[in-house]
Amino acid sequence: MGMWPFYHETNDLPRTMTTPPFIKRWLEPLGRLAQPREDWHHSPLRIRFLNAGLRQSATPLSYFAAKSGLAFLLPALLAGLLASHQGSSVLQSTALIAVSSAGYYAPNVWLAFQVRRRQRAIERALPELLDLLVLCVEAGLSLEQAVTRVGREFVQHSPALAQELHTVSFELAAGSGRTRALRHLALRVGLESVDGLVSLMIQAERFGTRVSDALSVQAEHLRNQRRRSVESAAATLGLKLLFPLVFCVFPGLLVVLVGPAFIGIYRALSI
Repeated sequence: MGMWPFYHETNDLPRTMTTPPFIKRWLEPLGRLAQPREDWHHSPLRIRFLNAGLRQSATPLSYFAAKSGLAFLLPALLAGLLASHQGSSVLQSTALIAVSSAGYYAPNVWLAFQVRRRQRAIERALPELLDLLVLCVEAGLSLEQAVTRVGREFVQHSPALAQELHTVSFELAAGSGRTRALRHLALRVGLESVDGLVSLMIQAERFGTRVSDALSVQAEHLRNQRRRSVESAAATLGLKLLFPLVFCVFPGLLVVLVGPAFIGIYRALSI
């Protein structure tokens, strides 16, 4: 297993639809065109898929096939539209290259969006998760039992976080050490706050301190961090509203207020 995290699918969590075999046969030639030559299991892109929660075996094939297919399909459609227009060949070639590049990199943008959306969902639910873990640990449950129990409770509240907790409990049940399971969790999520939480829990286990105290401290730190980010966003709200007001609201307001006066002056001078 090494440093790479493994994952486990469960029927308790939402799953994506599997790709039919006949579609896989069509996707494989396209996927090979864009697939990197490096080993997939040691590729940084694999971690990006884990961060996005895309853990089906056919997802990488669909991703690389989409890159190749869009890179060829969009220029072909544009060429069909430009065939009836007599324009500069240089401009048409530039447009075809630009559209092909956009189609090739569009799956990258989609993947980055999926990663950001999932990480935001996990970060929002993390303080509540730590509170429940503290309650379970202080009630007498071990950390492994608390992770399993809270993972079941979080399926409706945060499916992404529940999926990660289930993976941690599965890894612990498979015989992996707690330190390795926690490091794999931080690697799969890819959040700085989760990295800090994992480091704190590993240090608490190493020095023999109470895990509940470490979780409480981290939950309070995350709440303070969220409060500071909200206050910072509120402080910059006036500056962000300045440009829409100046360029969108004020011109219309100026036309409504000053327009009738200008019309009256124009009529008076034209008589």
